[in-house]
Amino acid sequence: MIDFKSIDDRASLAGTNRLELLLFKLANPRDVDGKALYGINVFKVRELMVMPQLTRLPGGHRCMIGMANIRGRAVPVIDLARYCGFPGGRGSSDILVITEFNTTTQGFLVDSVENILQLAWNDIREPPEMISHNHNNMLTAMSSLEDGRMLLIVDVEKVISEVLGSPLDADLDLEAVDDSRLVFFADDSGVARAQVAKILDHMQLKYNSADNGEDAWHALQDMADEAERAGRPLSETLLAVVTDVEMPRMDGYVLTGKLKADRRFDGIPVMMHSSLSSTENERLGLHVGADGYMSKLQPEEFSRKLAAIIARSHPEQADRELPPAA
Repeated sequence: MIDFKSIDDRASLAGTNRLELLLFKLANPRDVDGKALYGINVFKVRELMVMPQLTRLPGGHRCMIGMANIRGRAVPVIDLARYCGFPGGRGSSDILVITEFNTTTQGFLVDSVENILQLAWNDIREPPEMISHNHNNMLTAMSSLEDGRMLLIVDVEKVISEVLGSPLDADLDLEAVDDSRLVFFADDSGVARAQVAKILDHMQLKYNSADNGEDAWHALQDMADEAERAGRPLSETLLAVVTDVEMPRMDGYVLTGKLKADRRFDGIPVMMHSSLSSTENERLGLHVGADGYMSKLQPEEFSRKLAAIIARSHPEQADRELPPAA
């Protein structure tokens, strides 16, 4: 039996560059050998249940197959096999994986649940374009298991954003930050990177990005090396770093710890943002030196917190008028 402890109890893995995944299968008649397994970070999973009765809603996304009443709460249910475009319909699938993501709750219909597996982030890589395309680009990473099966990690952000909508779909009215320096951000989800870029565009900030922690670390080291050769502090060109927590090859905790241990990044604030919204994850983020931590992705709060961190870390920004606290 799969034991789901509280998210705070499971947070001991944070900062170890490892993650735990709930493994499941999807009804895909093309996978005749049963070689494909799918994974969602256990931190996001609240419980498993047999599919309850659904209330159909007209006019919704074709993959949002209804609303489930779970202890008095209306929870949208997404059919992942249908999202991937697998032929044959949902078949006998009747297992619902209830997740908490960005302070929202939703259910994912899957064919069966296997077990929980712990992996190192450096054993996880980006999926080939062909595999990603065959899954409607819903994958964020993959790994090969010892038994020869292929583990495909779901980009939950992309699925939820496309099926249920995103807060960034609305027009944004965010205060600009008067600064010409660069913000560097790292996130393995293409959807999340696009969302952060949109927020920074509205804040009129320049930016660069990476899709995993290791590439972010190398890019930031290159920036620090260049500043060192020029005989100037990096803070003259780099305004702030924003990092996701869950990323292939190097997670956000390790990246933040490396930045804070390198004196060349003194004065460069780091803000962590993550779908892992537990208090223990936030505590660990602050413990490794993050200057702020917030749940993804609430545009106004993101903008407000980033502007406050910049003003606090850069004295020349201290006199600018910040938006009022929420």
